[in-house]
Amino acid sequence: MIKLDDIRRHAAGGVTRDALVDGQVRLTWGQYAETVERTAAGLTEHLPQEGAVRAVFLAGNSWQLTVAMSACATLGVSCTGLDPQSGTDDLGQVLSWLEPSVVFVTSEHRATLDQLVWPSGPQAVHVLLDGITAPGAPAAPGKHQALNFDLLTSAEPLRTLPAPRPYESFAVSARSEGPSRIAVRRTPSEGRHLVDLVDEFGLNRDDVHLASAPPTEPTALALARTMLGIGATVVLADGAGPETLASLLVAERVSTGVITPSTLHRVLGLPEGSEPSPRTRHLRFLLTPGAHLGRWTVNTAWERLGPVLHTALGSAETGLTAVMGPEELLVSPPRSGHTTLGTTVAVLGEDGQPVGQGESGRLAFAGHQVMDGYLDGETQVVELDLGWGVERFLVTDESGHVDETGRLLVTGRVTDVPVVVRDSAVDTELFRLESDLLNLPCLRDTAVMRVSSPVLGDAIVVPFIAVAVGREATGYQALSAACARRVPSLPAHVIAVDTIPYSPTGRIRTGDLLDAVLPIITLNLQLEQSMQQEMSA
Repeated sequence: MIKLDDIRRHAAGGVTRDALVDGQVRLTWGQYAETVERTAAGLTEHLPQEGAVRAVFLAGNSWQLTVAMSACATLGVSCTGLDPQSGTDDLGQVLSWLEPSVVFVTSEHRATLDQLVWPSGPQAVHVLLDGITAPGAPAAPGKHQALNFDLLTSAEPLRTLPAPRPYESFAVSARSEGPSRIAVRRTPSEGRHLVDLVDEFGLNRDDVHLASAPPTEPTALALARTMLGIGATVVLADGAGPETLASLLVAERVSTGVITPSTLHRVLGLPEGSEPSPRTRHLRFLLTPGAHLGRWTVNTAWERLGPVLHTALGSAETGLTAVMGPEELLVSPPRSGHTTLGTTVAVLGEDGQPVGQGESGRLAFAGHQVMDGYLDGETQVVELDLGWGVERFLVTDESGHVDETGRLLVTGRVTDVPVVVRDSAVDTELFRLESDLLNLPCLRDTAVMRVSSPVLGDAIVVPFIAVAVGREATGYQALSAACARRVPSLPAHVIAVDTIPYSPTGRIRTGDLLDAVLPIITLNLQLEQSMQQEMSA
């Protein structure tokens, strides 16, 4: 987040202008500056004097978290977001790697924090962002004493800022299989990133930015930091319902925003003509992670919001790598986009060398957004000269190609783990199947998951959300036909669901989704078998 010096600069240009809006709380730039100054002073009293000093947070968007992150930035302390739904084992491992000195937490996630164990945990300061904790109150047995956030904001302002610390930044990268990894950056690039984003999207200080994606989503955090960096107003609405978001778009005259696919589905699913309406003449730019965006969403967004929707491709390791604008979205396939400013993409063949334009291969990225490496293991990088000097490229686990217009298209995933040829071919087809299904206008969202169980055997499970209640039969027929055409070697179990869970980084939570649908599929199969047995008896 932005530092105190930047906040003071914006306050000098308009002390009463709104900086942060969080429900009924409106923080002007003057109040933002004063609160960050006091919070930074309060934190210094609890930070260790020696060794690495790091902070993490288990919390959604709020003015308190934004202030805390700005205070950390002012003190040169990295502040890393953790996904509270990733499980205690995964969270404990991440904390063991990071060894934070400060943990910012909300009441909602304090119980989760109390279950976590890491070596420096007993010495860490737990700051409760909401609620009231009486000073000196005894902690419950086996639990930490939380420091009330109000105590930090009541500290006397700093006379002088502490000496700068060595720069470091971390981002937790969730994986579909295995534990999360931690991407490390040891060279500051926020300034260059700010300039690139402003140039890319035409942002300015008069914008009102809706931050409705979790702060653990890298692109959402980068856009919120950028908007505050240029002096715009940021409306915090992570976790708000569709009616609330639709109302905010109009009431706050929102002009830019970041939204997750699942939240966007719910906003666009509001009845036509409902009040409040999601339509607003001020909105000109809305960004959403594009890995699982479907044709219905693109078409409906154009109809109800106008030409404002942009999709983004990226990760914790590479940053924002590609964006697709509203006009091209109408005709472009999912998982595609034009590379962002400051990003270079290379497509590598099996020999690790760049292939010709239009040829498919493994994707590698270079640029100031790309991480330096993983905190917990090796990183696969190569040095290449694509015609303008040698650059360091991070090799990813995605495959794709760049077409003649310069558009990047992600077509699958690759792995260094040896697999049988049939499985490799099937996995590639499953990725393409999901892209095919997302292009169907008869559904809002879908996921394609391969399973192996005693009941289903080797099969694929395809949950989907129909475009409307009562339209499930159409979706079932279309998806079943597509599965049989693309992957005839595996039986497909297509099932309508009410929601598809996403992580803060835009990945589908396949474990949670399978836990929800497998019992229903198993029961349906058992009922079918019973009926067949009765009919044959």
